[in-house]
Amino acid sequence: PFAGGPAVEFHLMKRTLIAAIGSLLLAGVPLAAHHSFAAEFDINKPVTLTGTVTKIEWVNPHVYVYLDVKDKSGKVTPWSLSSLSPAAARRAGVTRANFGQGQTVTISGYHAKDNSNFAFMRKMTFADGHSVELWLGDDEARKQP
Repeated sequence: PFAGGPAVEFHLMKRTLIAAIGSLLLAGVPLAAHHSFAAEFDINKPVTLTGTVTKIEWVNPHVYVYLDVKDKSGKVTPWSLSSLSPAAARRAGVTRANFGQGQTVTISGYHAKDNSNFAFMRKMTFADGHSVELWLGDDEARKQP
């Protein structure tokens, strides 16, 4: 028998169960810290790429667009571009359907600091001239091409 009686024992068991469930829920949350824009991309290194959208990953924490960029000699270089989260993209009026998979597009953004074929996408312009823009929320991004 428990010293505090059945009511106290039930209360302690309930608290233990709630703590265990809470721990399990927290264990499912990724513990990796989210990176900042400035840690990975250089706002002073704008990049403009024209190519074919080969793939779109609409996953947290960011939407990724994959682009095959062909140079003047015909050599194709694959690029990957990070964007906002899917939820932020939807709030900006962008959906997976209007990201142009298979279409030739021009993307402006900011090159990765490591100079790899990776960039942060700010604007995607389609062959018919319409575009989708995803702002970083700062005035410096608006001044860039």
